[in-house]
Amino acid sequence: MRRWLASLLFVFGLCASAQAAEGVVSQQVSFTSNDGSVLAGTLTLPAGTTERVPALVLLQGSGPTNRDGNQPPVLRTDLLRQIAEGLARKGIATLRYDKRGMHANAAGRPADPADYAAYFNWGHFVDDAYAAYAFLRAQPGVDLHKTGLLGHSEGGTIALDLSSRLQAGEKPAFLILMATAGRRLDVIVREQLDRQLGSLKPGQKRAFLAENDRISQAIRDTGTVPAKLPQALNGLYPSYSGPFWQAQLKLDPAELAQRYPGPVLLVQGDADIQVSAQRDAVALDRALQKRSEDDHTLILLPRTSHNLKPLQDDKDSGIEGEIDPTLTDRIATWLLSKLAP
Repeated sequence: MRRWLASLLFVFGLCASAQAAEGVVSQQVSFTSNDGSVLAGTLTLPAGTTERVPALVLLQGSGPTNRDGNQPPVLRTDLLRQIAEGLARKGIATLRYDKRGMHANAAGRPADPADYAAYFNWGHFVDDAYAAYAFLRAQPGVDLHKTGLLGHSEGGTIALDLSSRLQAGEKPAFLILMATAGRRLDVIVREQLDRQLGSLKPGQKRAFLAENDRISQAIRDTGTVPAKLPQALNGLYPSYSGPFWQAQLKLDPAELAQRYPGPVLLVQGDADIQVSAQRDAVALDRALQKRSEDDHTLILLPRTSHNLKPLQDDKDSGIEGEIDPTLTDRIATWLLSKLAP
């Protein structure tokens, strides 16, 4: 990946009016990934600082999620925006960006759907994270030796995969993994489907899950989505998504975590119904304990959702509203303690 530095075109475009409020300065920026895709994002900095500061790339979860952690107009969490602004007030810079081919980057999506499989493959999403990381480290107000990755859900898996590909001198100074899978993706997807199929008769549920198992195994073996899918699974496995799924299905997040040599912070809501506190957070925690020089912390947030929102009652989906009020304080305290001289 070091060779990419020579080829990256950094395009630093400031808004005509950078936003500054409550100790935060946000600037609209763009940078170029390995395949030439230009990605738009937001650089959020502490206001008024004259020294180089620690920094994080924020990586969002799965689906058509934008830089703030939203999927407009259906889903609005503002998770990453809240984290970015909260960390800026603690003296920590962040960069977050829209995914390739989506939102502000929609113009880069191939015109021909036949090109989607190549454009949206997993490797390109990892490349994009690297391009963001290299861009952030190159900023004049950022301490390149104190720059790391924060990934939410699928973003945590990207952070782990990227870290495993980098040489020692390029590896992020730390990782923050929020609601991140600790097991293979097919296992987690099967659990999610099982829960969603609760109203089906046992025989119907078994047949549906068996069909899903067949599809995921075929993708894992061939990198191609089977031609005939149950209608209910078309959205989960778009025809072009074979290479994207295949790469993820071969990843073991716990094994990747064990290979990472630096400080790791795990953040998990115990009411998360997408990634399990009991199975995924524990798998990552145990893997990190096996390292020769273990340096990690697990923060388990009570009655907190996948999007790290405190649940108000049993009907609360934990999507909208403010994140756990202690979260950015705890992240900043942990991070700054690890970077202290």
